[in-house]
Amino acid sequence: MSISRRSLLTGLAAAPLASVTATVALSTPATAQQASDYRFSRRLHTTRGPGRTLYREAIAGLARILPKVSEERVLADSNRTGGLVDPAEGRANIAERYAYGFNWDVDHDQSAAGWRPQGVTTAYDNFGVGSTLYVSWYDLGGAQDQGLRVSFVDWSPSGAPRYRHVLLVEPYRTANGLYTYGPVRIHAGGIAAYNGCLYVADTYNGLRVFDLGTILVARDDRPQWVGLHGNGDAGDYYSYGYKYVLPQVGALDNAGLRLRFSAVSVDRTASPHSLLVCEYDQDGTISYNSDFRGRPNRSRKPKLVRWPLSPGWTDETGSMVANEVHEVGRRQMQGAASVNGTYYLSVSAGRTRRGQLMSWKPGGRSPVRQSLLSTGPEDLSYHGSEKVMWTVGEYHDFRYAYAVDPTA
Repeated sequence: MSISRRSLLTGLAAAPLASVTATVALSTPATAQQASDYRFSRRLHTTRGPGRTLYREAIAGLARILPKVSEERVLADSNRTGGLVDPAEGRANIAERYAYGFNWDVDHDQSAAGWRPQGVTTAYDNFGVGSTLYVSWYDLGGAQDQGLRVSFVDWSPSGAPRYRHVLLVEPYRTANGLYTYGPVRIHAGGIAAYNGCLYVADTYNGLRVFDLGTILVARDDRPQWVGLHGNGDAGDYYSYGYKYVLPQVGALDNAGLRLRFSAVSVDRTASPHSLLVCEYDQDGTISYNSDFRGRPNRSRKPKLVRWPLSPGWTDETGSMVANEVHEVGRRQMQGAASVNGTYYLSVSAGRTRRGQLMSWKPGGRSPVRQSLLSTGPEDLSYHGSEKVMWTVGEYHDFRYAYAVDPTA
């Protein structure tokens, strides 16, 4: 299915490539900071319900009642179809160095007002192989805020992508000792898959962790209900009309200096592999009255912070202390990825102007403009096998998931 330029790219005609050349950078040099001040504290217990129930205990309780399926099963059960964007059309109207990508299902998601895509990661991030794409969406908070969902996309540049939305939920135990779950209502500005876990940015709190190996089947015939409605039989669990739910298995809470977790990515070119977090700020200067320890914390520039992922890393093992931090004079950073020591940034410029892909190396001054992206570019994810950088556009007029050549 080839996308029509007239039907879905009309808005881009008002902002041609050549018309947006103004920088959104600040001229302040990027400066190395103290990495050990940025750290995580593991949270393995649920925050809902009475007492302290382990996330994994609650998930195991649910899995004894609800069918458990694999990612492959979810992909095989895809119920929506997107449309490929021709590369020449993509380069002319979406991104200068467009490689390939797609629009969402036109009848349901491409212009849906209630949901907005934010994060992107791939099977390559997860295990170093594969073409599956994961894209997070957050509910804009209408009459019924359903929280977060992730699209599992069966992606190939040679055929129309098929996908299915999966609802993210937080499991817990009720006062009656029954297992249930509720929606996860956070912004989810970025996501990263690694070693079977999905890490979701929780703006000022850290990272939520979800187990991609535990996807549960719930009833999808009551779109107004979520969780347990009954006595705990398999037929009593609902999910806002979604067939599949992905339960939270833990969290990495921010336990150091205050940090805005705007986006997260995986760097498989580093040794060891690492998680990279970037901060968004509208004006390029972040001010806090104090950090989490109550110490004064003066205004500063947005940061890039890296946490090492030791071999065999899971959400319950590995170092909780960052090993690299940089202060970058760059406002409106929406995503960041690192490739062989070079940082790539997606930088937005509002709803009516094109975003930019930029690069920066530690020790350099301001990041360098690489190419123009679509309006509203978000998270970044580098696919090492294909040598491309994935991103997603958040606004409904420019809502594409696409890959660009970061170095051409």
